[in-house]
Amino acid sequence: MKKEYKKLKRLISKSKNILILTHKGPDFDGFSSALILKKVLSTLYPKKNILFKTNQLPTQNIPYMQEIQMAQKFETENEDLVIMVDAGSWDICTMPDDSIRLTTAKVAVIDHHNTRPMKDIVLEINEGMSSATEQVIDFLEKAYGKKFVITKEISHLAQIGIVFDTGRFLFENTKPETYELMAKLTKIYRLDMEEFTYKSEKFPLETLTPLILFIKNLRVKDDMAFTFLTNNDINSNNLIKIGVNSAQQFVKNNILRYIHGVHWGFIVRPSYAEENAWQVSLRSTKGYQQVDKIAELLGGGGHQYSSAAKIVAKDGDEATKIVLDTISKIVPT
Repeated sequence: MKKEYKKLKRLISKSKNILILTHKGPDFDGFSSALILKKVLSTLYPKKNILFKTNQLPTQNIPYMQEIQMAQKFETENEDLVIMVDAGSWDICTMPDDSIRLTTAKVAVIDHHNTRPMKDIVLEINEGMSSATEQVIDFLEKAYGKKFVITKEISHLAQIGIVFDTGRFLFENTKPETYELMAKLTKIYRLDMEEFTYKSEKFPLETLTPLILFIKNLRVKDDMAFTFLTNNDINSNNLIKIGVNSAQQFVKNNILRYIHGVHWGFIVRPSYAEENAWQVSLRSTKGYQQVDKIAELLGGGGHQYSSAAKIVAKDGDEATKIVLDTISKIVPT
């Protein structure tokens, strides 16, 4: 068994109260990896108090949703072990005033992003797998052997996480081991990928106005495209978080890199959670820009071709200028 797996298994065994967290605004990989870990550990250690807390529910029904404990703030309680899944720092998982950041518990990370974890963790498991879900499954299989049973529900969850984070196996992070795991999972339960993709790509009506504004504000510079919202856009159109986030997701996945001559870019949106805080998402076509390097200079991180960061600025155009100035430092003109 790998050294990190042994150490995490030992930490879990010694802990009575375990808190599992994932990144803010969880995607299906965040939900799936955390729920699998929570359910399996609760089965293996029925006397332990194991909680998975997050600030929102998934956009469609998935197995074990009832195991999610909703929390608007993450407070420190009696936890003696915190496990971050699909994330590697407090900034990614929590808000600045959440008291869980002051916990005296040991903190472990299970992740797959190419991001430096925070300094005060005791353990990181990250082998650059396709998804946090694949990394969690690998840990459970190697650490617990036959005691870890892949049920129909776990198979369902695992496929959701992997399919989502690999873009239905189109992304570079898909490895031979990913296909091997999927073959094993589909023998137990076969996910209807068409139905899952259709449901996961639906968006609320509130998406349309911010989508129009993102397109209106879009700029192209050489082989890069970028867009943003301003405070005036937000206030004069009464834009709400669910619509802005959905519109940002649509532009990021369907427009930004699909303009002729454009191969990479970024999109800036308001945080809504913090005053004067903006989120930048960077995307690149394979072989053009390592956007994780740009994100790291901005205090964030992620994958080589898909990264994000938080920016402190008074307005969206100011945040955009900060990103452009950062890009100019490392991208030749």
